[in-house]
Amino acid sequence: MSQEIKSSSTAFKLFYTAFVLFGFLFFAYLMRDFPVTHFKDIRLFIALIIIADTAQISLPRGGASIYASSPVDLASILLFGAPAAALIEAVATLLSEVFIQRRAAVRIAFNVPLLILTVGLAGLVYESFGSTWTSLDSPRFLIPLLVCGLVYYLVNTASISTIIGLSEGKNPFRIWKLNYLWNFFHILAFLPVAAIIALVYVKSGMWTIALFVVPLFLARYTFQLYIEMKEAHINTVAALTSALDANDPYTHGHSYRVSRYAMRLGSAMGLSSKDLEILEYSALLHDIGKIAIQKEILHKAGRLTDDEFRSLKAHPSTGADIVENLKFLKEAAVIVRYHHEQPDGKGYPEGLTGDEIPVGSRILLCADAFDAMTSDRPYRKGLPIDAVVEQFEIYKGSQFDLDVANLVIGMVRSGEFQLIVEADPTTAIYDSLKERL
Repeated sequence: MSQEIKSSSTAFKLFYTAFVLFGFLFFAYLMRDFPVTHFKDIRLFIALIIIADTAQISLPRGGASIYASSPVDLASILLFGAPAAALIEAVATLLSEVFIQRRAAVRIAFNVPLLILTVGLAGLVYESFGSTWTSLDSPRFLIPLLVCGLVYYLVNTASISTIIGLSEGKNPFRIWKLNYLWNFFHILAFLPVAAIIALVYVKSGMWTIALFVVPLFLARYTFQLYIEMKEAHINTVAALTSALDANDPYTHGHSYRVSRYAMRLGSAMGLSSKDLEILEYSALLHDIGKIAIQKEILHKAGRLTDDEFRSLKAHPSTGADIVENLKFLKEAAVIVRYHHEQPDGKGYPEGLTGDEIPVGSRILLCADAFDAMTSDRPYRKGLPIDAVVEQFEIYKGSQFDLDVANLVIGMVRSGEFQLIVEADPTTAIYDSLKERL
């Protein structure tokens, strides 16, 4: 990282220097009130944090990690206060990164004050509630513990995201959003663990700490399995979409563009994170059923015969049958099955009308039509954007859902629905799905 600093931006150098200096000054401030007791306990907690830090989980993007030592940090705040907790984390981080992880000096110089600030500020916030609230004799301490945990989470993740963003020339908020926002509730799960560690420690003494080593490693193992499972899902969807693109080179990149348009609409409509994930999978795989259709039909420039059109209309059902065989895509299969249904009942495969059509399918129909009209085909050039808007105006409420069509029209006119042109849709698909990790 020394070379990184030399070649980095001025903003990075300024932030890095100011952060390190402030961290150590804050440590000096905390040490003014350092208690002279609990040295044996402090040594024990230092050892426990070093052990827990070996259960590090590397996050998929941006070089960030999650450590299993967070519950121990929070427990040390409850038991010994901010100064002692900051000392425990400072010594543990220094020993771990120098002798076990063998990190570069410039990284250690950042990480030690990072943990000092994380634990110290969280500890001061906890202590600010006063002894009436922080006494472990009453469950009231869970309220300041929750606030303490939030401060711990925000200070740590915001600092890491900022330094990564500045070092890579990326938006720090985006780094934070991709790496940490999705696992916020996983981090909150550490709070009851911290409370249990502190309560058991007070009740039964030092030896009980050893009981928590195995659960911490088990939690790390479970979380790692979760990340690997999500990566497997992403690889599966990306592979299926790539296979579809390879089967029909004339619409290369269509699935990716439709997924991006659908995500814009879904976000604007306020869909939940889970529903957006299902919508993205659905959009990427909405035409997977075309693999079963003869290429002569798919690539035919002229009007299709009745038999050919019947064959083409089977692709939503065929695609849904393929998709629903994968357990994590069962909800997406419903959207795929009905993405050619129309509000007026003239769609297929079942002729559903109005609210009978799933919201995701209504969004997908509009996104699919938008890309089809704006893209070049072997038999025609893509339509100008004004002509596409005119088509949505004409057919909203009949072919297209009224609300979704109006949203497309409004976003195009306000400049929020720019055309997507990707250089490598396969890479773009994988990168966009990685944001779901």
